[in-house]
Amino acid sequence: MVLTEDSGAGAYDTVHALAKEMLKLLVPGVQTHRIDFKPLEDENARRAMHANLWKSTNPLDQPSIRLLIRSVITELLKDTGFVLYHIDGDRPWSEHESSENVREFRSRMLPPIEAGVRLQLQKQSHDAREPGKRMKRLQLIVPYYSIEAWLYQNTRETRYLCEQEGCGQCYPQKLAGWEQNRASLDEVTQPKKALCFQDQHNVRLASSGFPAQETYDAEASFHHAVLQLLECDELTTALEQTYALAEPPAH
Repeated sequence: MVLTEDSGAGAYDTVHALAKEMLKLLVPGVQTHRIDFKPLEDENARRAMHANLWKSTNPLDQPSIRLLIRSVITELLKDTGFVLYHIDGDRPWSEHESSENVREFRSRMLPPIEAGVRLQLQKQSHDAREPGKRMKRLQLIVPYYSIEAWLYQNTRETRYLCEQEGCGQCYPQKLAGWEQNRASLDEVTQPKKALCFQDQHNVRLASSGFPAQETYDAEASFHHAVLQLLECDELTTALEQTYALAEPPAH
């Protein structure tokens, strides 16, 4: 299950495409077309994700938040269920430890999710260590400052889009410097406002030649997110099993 705080058109497709690139780094050659990626289907639960409404203390928002929590629990309890949840850090990477969004997610969302997972597994007489393993299947995907800090790493496409549909000045002003120092993009406050087309082409930037390896090698927030995924042994095992599902070569 791929979740995102963004509510704009193409938000799910953007995070879905980035997630696939991250999984390819975890297990090179993984058969991503054999993974059942899906969004959250319940509209009321999606409402709690958008604009970080899960942080709301308004009583009117609590039913949606509970639905979101229940949906995550249900996915984690499936034999092959995993949840990739995108929230923005809303900080430059150098200040990532002060991210309010991450801190609030860990204090508000994780405890009820873990309690629900633990309760259901206890009913099923699972090993006492199982809840901890299941909770590792819930992975935060956190770009700093925002998801555009990752998307704009696709400088080839950003340059083309700027020249063909935008101001034509973004490359000499911004993109050339980012190409030379990719980690510097994670230090841009509100990067969406740094380029002329802002977030109009996010899906394209994520799915058309996204430079995953170069972005990982920058050793900033994308690098950190991939390393976090590696901590879930069950995820890498499941990805490796996609090889076994592949059709034998034609004779």
